[in-house]
Amino acid sequence: MIVRPFTDRVDLGFAWSVKDSFLHYIRGMPDGRVEVSDGAAVTSAGEFYFPLVAVESSPGTLKLSFGGEVRFTAHRGLLSVALKRPRIDLHDAHAELFVRPDDLDRQVAAIELPPRILDGDVAMWLNSATVLAGDGPEMFGGTYPPGEPLAPLTVRVPVRPGVARRAQEAPVPAGIDNVG
Repeated sequence: MIVRPFTDRVDLGFAWSVKDSFLHYIRGMPDGRVEVSDGAAVTSAGEFYFPLVAVESSPGTLKLSFGGEVRFTAHRGLLSVALKRPRIDLHDAHAELFVRPDDLDRQVAAIELPPRILDGDVAMWLNSATVLAGDGPEMFGGTYPPGEPLAPLTVRVPVRPGVARRAQEAPVPAGIDNVG
């Protein structure tokens, strides 16, 4: 297992708008709030950006830890959803998104990974399809069932030195073998 910290590269992380209808609902409530903190940000496209803070690699899995928190509240706090310190566990063709709203890892979504794209020293999975999974339905108050489509997300992580050059010479599988 190898763990590497990444705190100084703003081009690494993931961007996700969660679910458009949910955002419209929150923003339409008189007391609806979307709070972004602890390093999370909003992109020019309106997606929530979570910066990469660490990569942990082990055979068959790449665990990507991100900083930041996005909290959605309404109904005088009765509706409160926190996407805090997310983690994405990447496998060959799929991934899981976890958050820590209460210091326990809670899976919120399953991710279908498209083919990986290499851009210099960065590997990307663009517009990855996501669906509500695990603890996600409960986190959203039972409003959405398991398997409910969510907004796609994009992940950008570093490539190990020397991988980008080789990748330009031959097709690169969607796998995670040279990332991190």
